[in-house]
Amino acid sequence: MNWVNSDLLFLPVGGSEEIGMNANLYHYQDKWILVDLGISFPDETDLGVDVLLPDFDFIKSLGKKFLGIFLTHGHEDHIGAIPYFADQINCPIWGTAFTIALLKRKLKESNNNTKLVLNVLSIDDKIELGDFIIKTVQTSHSIPDPVSFLISTNEGDIFHSGDWKLEQAQNLNENFDLDTYRSLANNGILAMVCDSTNSLVDGRTPSEDFAYQGLYETVKDKKGAVLITCFSSNISRIKSIIEIAFKTDRSILVVGRALLRAIDAAKEVGYLKNIPELLNLKDFNIISRSNILVVATGSQGEPNSALSRISRNGDKHINLIKGDTIIFSSRKIPGNENAILKVQNRFLDNGIELITDEDKNVHVSGHPAREELIEMYSFIKPKIAIPVHGTREHIEAHAQLANDCQIPNVIKPRNGEIIKLNSLVPTVLDKKNFTTNVFDAGEVVPIDNARFVSRKHTLWNGFVHISVVVDIDGYLISPPLITQTGVSDKNNMEDFLLDCSLKIESFFNNNEFQNKISDDEICDYIKRNIRKDFKLSFIKRPTINVHLIRI
Repeated sequence: MNWVNSDLLFLPVGGSEEIGMNANLYHYQDKWILVDLGISFPDETDLGVDVLLPDFDFIKSLGKKFLGIFLTHGHEDHIGAIPYFADQINCPIWGTAFTIALLKRKLKESNNNTKLVLNVLSIDDKIELGDFIIKTVQTSHSIPDPVSFLISTNEGDIFHSGDWKLEQAQNLNENFDLDTYRSLANNGILAMVCDSTNSLVDGRTPSEDFAYQGLYETVKDKKGAVLITCFSSNISRIKSIIEIAFKTDRSILVVGRALLRAIDAAKEVGYLKNIPELLNLKDFNIISRSNILVVATGSQGEPNSALSRISRNGDKHINLIKGDTIIFSSRKIPGNENAILKVQNRFLDNGIELITDEDKNVHVSGHPAREELIEMYSFIKPKIAIPVHGTREHIEAHAQLANDCQIPNVIKPRNGEIIKLNSLVPTVLDKKNFTTNVFDAGEVVPIDNARFVSRKHTLWNGFVHISVVVDIDGYLISPPLITQTGVSDKNNMEDFLLDCSLKIESFFNNNEFQNKISDDEICDYIKRNIRKDFKLSFIKRPTINVHLIRI
C-alpha cells in the first residue's frame, strides 16, 4: 500500500479506457465509496461473451472499509454490473427514484433482489458517510433522474459529473438553473471528474425537442408500418414517440423486455402517466400497417435482440416489408458498428427504408459537446480536471480542452491508477492490475480464462474426438473411433480418419508402448501425433480430445 489514511484518492476501476463499464472509487480516512458499477458490451472479437464486467476483487477486499455505492443514473454502463456482484456487495446503494426502480427490476430478473439495501435519493440530498459528504446535484441526460455528485471532504471537494448535458428535456420536467453549477465553485472545487463521450464533437448537444421534431417530420408522411429502435431506458425519447404516434394516428407496439422493464419503472415513479394502451404482439397483423408504430430494442445490433430477430424475418408476429420504414433513433456505441451494419443491411436487402441520424434529425445525444464542456469548466473552476467515460482518444481530446480552459492540473487516468488528489501536484501512487470479467456458465470469470482461449481455438480449427478401448494389459479391443467437427468436409476425410485410426493401432501394437506409460501420457502422445497429421493435410490444428477406456 503506497498511501496513508488521510490521502484523498481517485481510482477508476473501469470507464477510463473504454466507453462503458463505469466504476470509480474514492478513498479518504481509510474508507472508500464507489460511484457507479456498470457493464460494457463486447465486440465481435469476444466470441461467446454477452457482457463485460469490471474487476470486483479489489472492491471486495476492502471489507468494512467499503461504505457505499452511489449511482448517477440507470444506464447499463453505470448500474448493469450490480446484479452480477449482488451476493458480494455488503454496503448500501443510493440512487434516484427511477434508477432504483430500474435496478430493482434487474435484480428481480436475476433472482438477486433480497439482500441489497437500496436507498432513494432526492435532489440536494446530503449523505454523510464516514468522512465523506455526498450531495446530489440535478443534471440532464437521456434518462430520467440523472444526477451529478459533489463529494466533500476536509481535504477538498470533488465534482463527479456522471453523464450530463446542459439542454434539458422538457417532457421529463427537468428544471434546474445553471446557477446550480456556478454555486458549487463558491467554496472551491479541488477536482472535476467529467464525462468525455462527446469531447471530439464541436458545438452543443441539443435538447430532446430536436429529436422529437425530427422524428415527427420523418414519421408523419410514411404510408407503411414504422419501426423505431432506441435505447430502452431513454424514457424522454419513448414519451416523444408515444406523442408522435398519437399525432400521426398510429398505435404503439413495444417489443423487447428491456423496453417494457424501463416503461414499467417510469410508470412507477410518475414519468409516464396516462399513456395509451399498448398493442399486443398479435395485433401487428390485424391493424392497418399505416396505423402502427413499433418501438423495439436492439439499436446496437445485439444478435439476440428483438430488432435483430425481426431483421432476419425470424419473429413470428412482426415482419417488415417493402414500403415499411425503420428508424435508428440512437447513436452507434464505439465497437458496435459492424453488428449494427449487419442488421441494417438485412433490412435494406428486404426493401425496407432505413433512416439513421445521418439522414434525418432522429436522435440527440445525452452527452455534452465541446462548448458545453468549456461552459462547465467556467462554472466549476476545478484545480484538477480528470476526464473519464471514454476511450484514450476521447480522454486525450478532453484533456487538451481542459488545458485550453487553463485548468491548472489535468490528469488522464487509466483504469487501475491510484491518483492522490490532495497534494501539491496530483500524483499516481500505484497501479492495480484489473482484469475485465465476463459472466459465463452461471459464474463470473476473467476474460483471459483458459476456456475462452480454447473456444476460440476450436472455432477456427475444429474439434476431433478419439475413443480408444483397451484391455487391462493395454491391447486394443476394437479399432479406435475418430470423429471430427468443423475441420474439413473434403471427400478424402473418411479415408484420412481411417489412416489415423490405423496409425493409433500401430502405437498399441508396439510392445514397448504397452503399459510403459500412464494413461495421460498415452493420450498426450496420440494428440501430438494425430494433430501433426491434421496440420499437414488440412493446415488446421484442431482441439483433440482422447478418451482412453480400459476394460
